[in-house]
Amino acid sequence: MSRRWGTGNLIRDYGLSFRWIDLLGIPVAFAAIWYLEPVVVFTALLIFGDPGGLETNVVVSPEPMVWLPELVLAVVAAPFIEEVVFRGMLQPSLKRWFDGEWPDPDRSVRATNGAVLITAVIFCSLHLPQIIGGVNGVSLAASTFFAGIVFGTLAMATRRTAPSIVVHAASNLVATAGAYGLLG
Repeated sequence: MSRRWGTGNLIRDYGLSFRWIDLLGIPVAFAAIWYLEPVVVFTALLIFGDPGGLETNVVVSPEPMVWLPELVLAVVAAPFIEEVVFRGMLQPSLKRWFDGEWPDPDRSVRATNGAVLITAVIFCSLHLPQIIGGVNGVSLAASTFFAGIVFGTLAMATRRTAPSIVVHAASNLVATAGAYGLLG
């Protein structure tokens, strides 16, 4: 896709590089996920009720042959692939589509917000099949939707996906470490 509609340079087309200013957005986004996501999940559970189920979607196993590949997938592969697809391809495409042929500042703000929200809804919905494995659906939906908004906002603010990849990887690392009881 980069060769056909972009410059042919994956790093430039999908924002896989850093600028020094991006380093300011990473801790802010991670703090939002760390401190605000539990509030969002708690509020969703109050509103929709607690259907029960597992607190996490991380499979806990004492076998290194299970948790090591899981850790690599959760902390390296999934954040990279999901952020490139959602924040690198889908979200900018939605923004351009919402902007229309003659974007103006008001429409551009609405286009940005709409692209972030729709991308977050799709990101959330693609994580919901984990409910079949017994994961609490309300918690999962609220946390992935909120995380999708944070990742999308960071990607739009920095115009790069690399910062959102870092925050996504860090939040997956914290979730995995928490599931294994390493955080507390």
